[in-house]
Order: sequence, then C-alpha cells, then structure tokens
Amino acid sequence: MSASARSLLFDRNYAVYAFGNAISYLGTWAQRIAVGWLSWELSHQTFWVGVISLAQLLPLIVFGPLFGALLDRHDHRRFAVGVNLALAMIAAVLYVLTALHWMGIGLLGLMSLVLGIANAAFQAVRLAMINDVVEPQRLTEAIAINSLVYNVTRAVGPAVAGVVIAAYGIAAAFAVNAVSFAGILVALFYVQLRPRKHAPSTDGLWAQSRDGLRYVLEHPGMRQLVLLGGITALLARGVVELLPAFADAVYGRGSVGLANLTTAAGIGAIAGAFALSRLRPGEALLRLTRYSVLAMGAVVAIFGLCTSYAAGLLISTLIGCNIVLCSVALQVLLQSAVHDGFRGRVLGLWTAVNVAGPGLGGALDGTMAQWFGLQRVTVASGLTCVALVLWVMRGSRPLLIGAPANE
Repeated sequence: MSASARSLLFDRNYAVYAFGNAISYLGTWAQRIAVGWLSWELSHQTFWVGVISLAQLLPLIVFGPLFGALLDRHDHRRFAVGVNLALAMIAAVLYVLTALHWMGIGLLGLMSLVLGIANAAFQAVRLAMINDVVEPQRLTEAIAINSLVYNVTRAVGPAVAGVVIAAYGIAAAFAVNAVSFAGILVALFYVQLRPRKHAPSTDGLWAQSRDGLRYVLEHPGMRQLVLLGGITALLARGVVELLPAFADAVYGRGSVGLANLTTAAGIGAIAGAFALSRLRPGEALLRLTRYSVLAMGAVVAIFGLCTSYAAGLLISTLIGCNIVLCSVALQVLLQSAVHDGFRGRVLGLWTAVNVAGPGLGGALDGTMAQWFGLQRVTVASGLTCVALVLWVMRGSRPLLIGAPANE
C-alpha cells in the first residue's frame, strides 16, 4: 500500500466512514451466503440457484440508472440513510420468515426481488459517496481502500456465515445482517461530506437516465470501460453465483465448502485491492486493466476444468483477485473521467452493468448447466469472455480516457 493510501486511513473522517462500511459489509456477505445456500437447500437445482441470484440483481438493470438520476437530484447523506434502513428491514423480514419455517423457493425469489430493488439504490450511493468523503485528488486511493475493506469482509463474512449457520441455522445469518447496518448508519451521522451542488431538475427520471446513457455513449473511453465491465461481469464473474452448486455437486463439500470457496475468492480480492492501492491513474493502471480483463475469462475457463477441491480453492482465489482488478480498476478510470453533475447517473449505469451482470450470467449458466453440465458451460463462458474482450480492445490504443464528452 502506498504512503498516500496509508495516510488516508489515518484521516478521521474517512476512517469513520470506512469502519462503518466494514461492519455493514460483514453482515451483507453473511446474508449473501445464507441466501445462496438457502436457495440450494430448498431446491437442490442449479437452475434455482441462478434464478435467486438473478432475482437479487436483475432489478439493478432497470432501477440502477433511475436511482442514479434520483441521486443526482438529492442529498447523498439522506439518500444513504434511507436506503440502509430499508435494507435492514428486509434482512429482518428474511429472518422472521426463515425462523418460522414459512420460507419456500417462490417466496425467497420474491424477497430477493425486493432486496434487489433496494440494493440498486444502495450500490449507486455507495460508489458516489466516496467522492463526497475525500478530495478529488485522493479518489483513486479511497476507491482502492474501500475495495480492500469490502473484500476483507468478503473473506471474513462467509466464515462468519458458516459458523453462524452451522451453530444457529440459516435464519441467524439474516439477523446478523440486520444488526450490522447500525455500523454504517452511525457513521453516516458523524462523517463530514464535501459540499456539492445538486440542482433539482424538472425532467423526469427516465429522461435524466437517458441523458446519462447518452453522456457515456458520446465519450469513447467511458463507453469502452462500461462495455468491458459488462462482458467480464456477464460471462466470467457469473461463476461466483454458482459456487453453491460447485461446492456441493462438483466437490461434495456442502455449506462449509461453499464458505471456503467464497473465502478463497475474498482472499484473492484482498490481494487485488492491495495491488490497486499502490497505483494512480496512468499508463501502469491502464496496462494492469488490460491484462486483468483478459485474464478474467481465462481463469474462469480453468476453474470449469478443475475437479480437485484443493485446486478449486486456488483458482477461486485467482478469480477473486481478477474480479477486483477488473471491476475496481475500471471504476477508478470511470470515476476519474466523469463530470460530477453526471456522477450518479453514470454510476447507476455502471451498477446496472457491473453488479447485475454476474447475476444474469449466473442465471444463464445455471439454466444451460441443466442440459450441458455445470463445468462444460463454465469453460465455454470463460473462453467466450476472452474472445469478446480481445474484440473490444482491438486496435493500438484501448481505454481512451480523457475529458468527459459533455463537460
């Protein structure tokens, strides 16, 4: 980690925000493991595992850009408080339904849709508020550290979930998540945000969302970044959504195997975030981004070929590392290029592509796996990802980052 990044950790304002997020992220990862395992326990079908994942993430495609437009109109702090309160309430409802044994696969799908809508708002404000907490010149380090915090909890959260589920049942993991939102809610009341202008608009949210899409399409560099993020999210990162099936059907390790595979991916993600914290926007970051988006599909294809549990843990670590190198590096480049007046809408679109993509990919892979086999589909998806990334990056100067088109 660079000296500049380490100094940011000792900045009281940023430290409060990062610590509050860390507590909340622990619960989020515990709940994610619980939902994935509950979908497998209720159905024992890769199809339903993929569908439940899709139900959580598909609303991001529709509502992500809309919440981004809403975010550009309103105060970020109040927006964030409202969204986190809503997510805490959803976790509490999941706890009650599961504890009382009222949960079925259909009801889980419905609750996952509600969770996905709330998460669409959360993802947009989560990314945008980093720019409110730190000065623009420290944005790269702040995004990298936030990713590091996110992925440290990604490694710890599944382990917590495994222990909680084994000792107290799946419902307890939902209760842990509901309580964990206290961390970010307290932090939001104490953190100081940089002043920003948000001019109310008379245009509708759909019109503003279209403006945001047009803004991205008119900027060659941002257009390419969003496209690369979408390809890797849909075709490569979707394999993470199917880890419950890999853990049980391929490796025969059950919920403990799922927790270990997810923890391994989290450890790899920590390594990726640590590497990114040492870089600033420039040629080195561009080179790393190009290599990582190519490697993403390759490691997924290798994972599909793997039948050894030990090797699967190793490849899962590489997948986690490449996920961060891809998504965070692309986001750093995107945030460095976007005009502040469009930040919410651009990040809402990025959320729709980069966060919802894995859920859609997981659902498609899970459906095809019913006919062609889980491992064969995973290999084909990874190789297709490599081919499309090469096509997008054809030419001598990929990742053309410059001034925003509509400044």
